Amino acid sequence: MSAFEFLISFYGILLGLSIAELASGFSRTWDKRASQKIGWLTPLLGMIMLADLISFWTNTWLLKDVIEVDYFTALGAAVVTLLYYFAATQIFPREGAMLGPDDHAMAHRKVVVVAMIASNLLLMIALKIVLSLSALRLVTVVLTYVPLLVTLLCVGWLRDRRSVLLAMSACLPLTIVYKPFADGVWSALLERAG
Repeated sequence: MSAFEFLISFYGILLGLSIAELASGFSRTWDKRASQKIGWLTPLLGMIMLADLISFWTNTWLLKDVIEVDYFTALGAAVVTLLYYFAATQIFPREGAMLGPDDHAMAHRKVVVVAMIASNLLLMIALKIVLSLSALRLVTVVLTYVPLLVTLLCVGWLRDRRSVLLAMSACLPLTIVYKPFADGVWSALLERAG
């Protein structure tokens, strides 16, 4: 087993738990659809997070030849993935929750988005340190995705469910489209660093 395979098994378990939490949350919400309307906000927020998690998983593969595994690498991977897990637990209402799914999403959206932004920024900082990439290159990558997530925070100031729904509807396809773009950018950055 290579050092990368060792690390990815740990990292993968934590990311997998986040995806499992999203699936079980949707399942719980689906089971209660007769008594509580599901709406659009909660599933959209869950899908945005799922797209981001999958992007994280696949982009990690690009680091397989350059990442060194030590205590701090594992600690960093744990912090990033535990932020995702925490965010995943906040998207769907729990058993006995007083709020319906969309009200729950409105109430917890900021925490979820801030955790996603923090995970992305922590990864960028780690890449800056580990790969000695230029800050300008990393800022370029951050500016392609983080503004989408920040939009989900800003529309909350309006306290209008329709504006949040529109922002999430725009953010989901952009997040999905971002993935192939990110792979190309990461590959280019890693080639220049190596």
